[in-house]
Amino acid sequence: MDHFILLGDIYDFWRRNNADLIKENDEIMAKLNDLKAKNIYYVAGNHDYYILDLNKKYNHEYEGIISKYLRLEDGGESFFFIHGYEMEAILWEFPASLQMYEQFSKEMCYNKDETGGFLSKIWDINQYFGKKRRFVNDMNKLPHKREIEKVDEFALTTGKYALLGMKPHETLIFGHTHRPFINEAKKVANTGSWIDELPKNEQNSYIEIEDGKMELKYFKH
Repeated sequence: MDHFILLGDIYDFWRRNNADLIKENDEIMAKLNDLKAKNIYYVAGNHDYYILDLNKKYNHEYEGIISKYLRLEDGGESFFFIHGYEMEAILWEFPASLQMYEQFSKEMCYNKDETGGFLSKIWDINQYFGKKRRFVNDMNKLPHKREIEKVDEFALTTGKYALLGMKPHETLIFGHTHRPFINEAKKVANTGSWIDELPKNEQNSYIEIEDGKMELKYFKH
């Protein structure tokens, strides 16, 4: 395997004790390490945005490359990888900037208040209304319960290139919405999810790229 790419939210650091979380996922990470990929990439998501701070703290000494986005070429095709939270921030007209969304995500990784009360501590929700206020409330919901399909719809538009810093010839590959699909005509793909809120036939999905061709696959135990 030449490249192994993790598209974020591998760990859910939000309102969790980090040590407990790492221990719970130890077996999974051990199996991933056994894949022996030549190159490992970790694209940070909103729920594990903290990984960027860890990478900086330890002077980028991790075995893999950790970043917000990734560009790779294969078989003459160009691919642009992101987690996908960026598109949700754009759609929600997030107050001030994408940077504020990312700051929110980072603070949630540091918070250990499982009741969700921390939301009201770092945000004065009363000052927001309409979409902005609903965004804060919806962040506690699973993707399939907060109109997340609009992110997939936006990913299929031409306008995404300018707003995501993409080049028109690049294929977008993202996660975030937990809805696996490949749209070759629009040059867009979603790797799906490895958690159990999806129907069993859609769980544990991933995308394999060989000679520039994408294929949606499912891991079977």
